[in-house]
Amino acid sequence: MKAVKMLRRHVSRMLQSAGFSLLRTTSEYRAFTEVFVPPYSTNVDWQSGLGDAVFTLYGLVRAQHPEVIVEIGSARGRSTCALALACKKNGDGRVYAIDPHSVNPWTEIGTGGTTETFLRARLRDYGLEQWCEVIVSTSVEAAKTWTRRIDLLFIDGDHSFEGVRADFEMFQPWLAPNALVVFHDTAWSYYTHGDKQPQPGDFKEKLASMGVPKYMEVLKHEGYRSITLPLPPGLTILDPKPGGFVFCPQARTDGP
Repeated sequence: MKAVKMLRRHVSRMLQSAGFSLLRTTSEYRAFTEVFVPPYSTNVDWQSGLGDAVFTLYGLVRAQHPEVIVEIGSARGRSTCALALACKKNGDGRVYAIDPHSVNPWTEIGTGGTTETFLRARLRDYGLEQWCEVIVSTSVEAAKTWTRRIDLLFIDGDHSFEGVRADFEMFQPWLAPNALVVFHDTAWSYYTHGDKQPQPGDFKEKLASMGVPKYMEVLKHEGYRSITLPLPPGLTILDPKPGGFVFCPQARTDGP
């Protein structure tokens, strides 16, 4: 009897494994596992520092149903694919992924300058091309001809103080009334100087050119409201209106 139970469990595990392997032959499940689920996600050469923030980006799009998403800084596209996959699951929305795809020390470590090729291959393989427009351009050039209202702006491009400030200010006029802005790399100093785990050897060099946390302080002093999630190296969600939003703006507060 014990042998029969063991055999049943073994057969059940084999069937589950075979079923999951079959699901992964479809582009949607392959996309989900390779963006979100280890070990499949770690087997893809994303070269990404996004970490668990990828779940927040996906969740925001699934919850908010933004029509226009602007991403500044795609690199090899893990965040791009997460945003586009959320649009696909919603059945609406589109990601405009802005990146010059030029060689730089942040996203081109050992890749040979192939970020655009890698990104487009992932979008094609996952069936996400119709949900994402790849814009090979600097954010400065892209902003000059931009004409669409933006519902979600994700900034993960030039990490210098002047760079991140320009990314926000150039696209701020196009933000919808209830738009959200998400900044990545907002808490580097905390994870460097706090009692957190040691960082790679090039961390101090990158920190020297990191202006995002400083710009978050500027926005705070200017009256913008935001929340920074404890996702190394920091993900901040900001209301782009000084003073912040009115809680539950559609709720009645003056009685029936």
